[in-house]
Amino acid sequence: MFKKLIVVNQMSPYDHLVLKFAKSLKFLGAEEVVLANHIVSRGDQKAPPYAGSDLEKYLESLKDEGIRTSVLELQDLPMEEISKVVHDDENFGSLILVGAKESSLGKRIFDSEFAYELIQMPTKPIMIVRIHEDDQGNHYTVPMQGMSHHSHVLFPTDFSENAHHAFTYLEKMVEQGLKRVTLMHIQDISKISPYLDYRIIEFNQIDRDRLTALRVRLEELGDVKVDVILEMGRPFREINRVINENDVDLVILGRQGKGIIKDIFIGSNSNNIARRANASVLLIPREKD
Repeated sequence: MFKKLIVVNQMSPYDHLVLKFAKSLKFLGAEEVVLANHIVSRGDQKAPPYAGSDLEKYLESLKDEGIRTSVLELQDLPMEEISKVVHDDENFGSLILVGAKESSLGKRIFDSEFAYELIQMPTKPIMIVRIHEDDQGNHYTVPMQGMSHHSHVLFPTDFSENAHHAFTYLEKMVEQGLKRVTLMHIQDISKISPYLDYRIIEFNQIDRDRLTALRVRLEELGDVKVDVILEMGRPFREINRVINENDVDLVILGRQGKGIIKDIFIGSNSNNIARRANASVLLIPREKD
């Protein structure tokens, strides 16, 4: 899976870390990395080239691992051009990677990070590589060493068609050797209480059986430890708590892609997690009809 990786160079101080992160995805089958290089025109001048930079160093290290590399120079990173690079790729065939720091709810409208524009393009899988900055101004990714067979992947599901499609990506990761997964479902208190409280035992039994069925599917695919969490509460809050309490490295989410205005002013669980979770996030678009 994910034979082609598109790494977006936003001209940020941590773009090289996203390239380093991409190298860690070789265990998922990565064979090619395309650097979408941000070119900014200022009159007759262009932004400084990446030659001699950390980006070049990590491109060379990818070649040393047997991964093909190329550079696609794009004027101001048009999303349409990035989409074209992967438009004809099959499901599981390609992945767009972009780095982003956490974004608070109050900053959402004013976000300048390209990642949060890119996730409004729900056509291909996009991995938001979470970037943190320490007190000395040094940047690092979550997880710091990138992904591996032993990374902890969280899969929250509402059992929708979108979630079912996203689960097929998790199955592929387990087939590639992923060793640790947590499956999670939240009984959304805002939809249940108070009028359906009397049915919570029934709902829990149904959803526990569903989670168990998903666990069995994964265990049949590989040597993987699968934990199951069934909680009642507010989905974003509970998912974020589990991320922080269990050292989650990556969250996999299915998403609908309902448009930027609704996502900004109302928000969806997937967008909230993509922007605010203390983990990297893999967003899987709905399956094409």
